[in-house]
Amino acid sequence: MVDFNFSNRSNILPFVAMEMMQKANLLKSKGIDIIHMDVGEPGFNTPSHVLNYLKTIITKSNFGYTEALGRPELREAISSHYKYWYKLNVDPECIGVTIGASSAFVLCLLAVFDVGDKVGIMSPYYPAYINALKALGIKVVVLEGDIDNSYQPTVSILKNYSNLKGLIIASPANPTGSIINKSNMLGISKWCSKNNIRIISDEIYHGIEYENRSNTFLSLNKNSIVINSFSKYFSMTGWRLGWIVAPKEIISIIEKLSMACFLCPPTISQMAAIKVFDDYSELDKNVSIYKKNRDLLVNVFEKIGLKNYASPDGAFYLYVDITTIANDSSSLALSLLNDIGISSTPGVDFDKKLGKNFIRFSYAGSTKRIAEASQRIKNWIKK
Repeated sequence: MVDFNFSNRSNILPFVAMEMMQKANLLKSKGIDIIHMDVGEPGFNTPSHVLNYLKTIITKSNFGYTEALGRPELREAISSHYKYWYKLNVDPECIGVTIGASSAFVLCLLAVFDVGDKVGIMSPYYPAYINALKALGIKVVVLEGDIDNSYQPTVSILKNYSNLKGLIIASPANPTGSIINKSNMLGISKWCSKNNIRIISDEIYHGIEYENRSNTFLSLNKNSIVINSFSKYFSMTGWRLGWIVAPKEIISIIEKLSMACFLCPPTISQMAAIKVFDDYSELDKNVSIYKKNRDLLVNVFEKIGLKNYASPDGAFYLYVDITTIANDSSSLALSLLNDIGISSTPGVDFDKKLGKNFIRFSYAGSTKRIAEASQRIKNWIKK
């Protein structure tokens, strides 16, 4: 019998948030009332005007292959979106549509980094990014921040690390929800340009901000690569559609890689996405509910002693230091699930060094369910 080996690059850690969701769903199948605060999925459906539009075309349209970079009219619509939101003129030729932000990230890594290149990312981080970097043979440099800078990078932090080829920045960030301020962005942009460090800016939570709008690196650094998605603000997670904005020469490389690896993004998803830009009102109402949920959760957590967390300026997460009530986030998360039906994500998913001290709670559900979850946690801790 032939003994086949597995590749070293496939030796990556599991996504704990998904494992928690699976455990929660198993309990739910047994009749237990579960409140999901684990995965980062909007609690609202795709906007109604998009669904109504699809009803009119579903039996009349051709859903065959499209261009590898996406339909030209969708790239034009994304360009118009940048003009509307950021007052920026973005050439549609600098935009590539992808199968979600995840494939966008992999395509960008393949396009601009080689095996052995060093790429920095702040801790805590989105775990899929770490896994993708490692699988592609790119050396991950975890940058150590702290709660005082909301775990966002600064020039003073970057000066502690040498020979970086790239820097991944997420704002609003997963798991913290923090937003990098514009002056910090400007300093980082100048530092990276001076030191030939490529910025990859994860902007998939843009639009879900509460006090101040996020800025895009496109306005500061002409060599930056921006990744965005229709999943979060636009409530289109299962449609699997994202986009890249980058210099034309990079988009040209990404087009060839996309042809080779993915052919094209889903056609019906692209048609829906073109329509989503017609009306933002329903989406903005969703954001107002997320804000209400955030304020509710923060208020309850403050009262029960969970007061140490990065400023949740956007996205729909609260990344909380749990050391006042427990000494291991994995055990605490399992107890919350088994005892009171609250499914959350232990911080070890986002930070292998300090994550045992943190739990991420997603508040993307309905206000009624978030209020109930808060009360369950409050009563459980008081016991």
